[in-house]
Amino acid sequence: TPSIGQTDKPQAEQSKELQTLIQELERNEALYRNLKLNLQMVYEQSPGQVDSDKRARQKSELTLIVQGDKYRQEKLTTGRFQQGFLYPTNKPYNRFSSGTTESSAVFDGETLRKFYRYDRTPGLTDEERQQGGHGDISGEQKCMENLFRPHMLLCEHEVRVPLSTWLKGRDAIAASPGWPNYNDGWSYKVQLLGEEEIQGLNCIKIRIEKFHMNGKLTSKTILWLARDRNLIPAQAVFYQPPRSKEIPQCEAWVDEWQEVRPGVWFPRKFHKDRLNWIIYRLKNKQQVGWRKKYQVESIELDPLLPEDTFTKLKFPKGLEVSPRDVENK
Repeated sequence: TPSIGQTDKPQAEQSKELQTLIQELERNEALYRNLKLNLQMVYEQSPGQVDSDKRARQKSELTLIVQGDKYRQEKLTTGRFQQGFLYPTNKPYNRFSSGTTESSAVFDGETLRKFYRYDRTPGLTDEERQQGGHGDISGEQKCMENLFRPHMLLCEHEVRVPLSTWLKGRDAIAASPGWPNYNDGWSYKVQLLGEEEIQGLNCIKIRIEKFHMNGKLTSKTILWLARDRNLIPAQAVFYQPPRSKEIPQCEAWVDEWQEVRPGVWFPRKFHKDRLNWIIYRLKNKQQVGWRKKYQVESIELDPLLPEDTFTKLKFPKGLEVSPRDVENK
């Protein structure tokens, strides 16, 4: 559907319209400020392009809990992982490994507790099974993943802030929690591109461009914000102009919606496709390099939570935790 020519409007008029949209986004984002989410993610490399025993495939179970700036994230992944080596090896090695990875991150507004561990088949064929990991307790504030924010679910490759903050530009992003070393040399340009119908939904189409300090365009994202779905994007397309201005590097869609409360919506299923850039350069053929498919198993707004939800993390037995003098509670 052709978009309405809103880019021809005077800059002052468009700026006023953008500010109105940002305010409306902030009101909708507040509906999801306290959230508990369980979802499943399936990752496939080269889906449908090669035999199943020749591609990486993993299944992840995720639990996400957020309360304002506090959050808890738990992830367990099982499947086949692709392996590679930074330097060539003369020994035989496995192209894929199988096993599990587990990670957790808990932030209470001041202290971040996190760990990562893995258990998988070896890389080199004469190695023992690979097991390891690490834990950490610090005052660092790690930016929340975009999966915590329904308005940023489709924007995996973008800055990890609320969509309303992203539209405000560099200064607002730099002032966000978790961005102490933000590079102030970057700048953003946001344009409203009118309205389009996507999957039967009336959407506001916007374009967000990111520029390097030398003025060069480095990325471009186009979003379709669904009016009847609390302005959550129904579709997102990501470009990297240094590679191609016409061919998207990543595309994402909401496949199915659910109404959590009267008038409050959330995606039930969504997926993301990433272009195989090597195949495109070598064969001039557009082919999906990897696909991530998400399904929401359960969602709860304003959940009742135990008091220690954001303060307690049980580290796996035997895992080294830094700093070592911090007692594991």
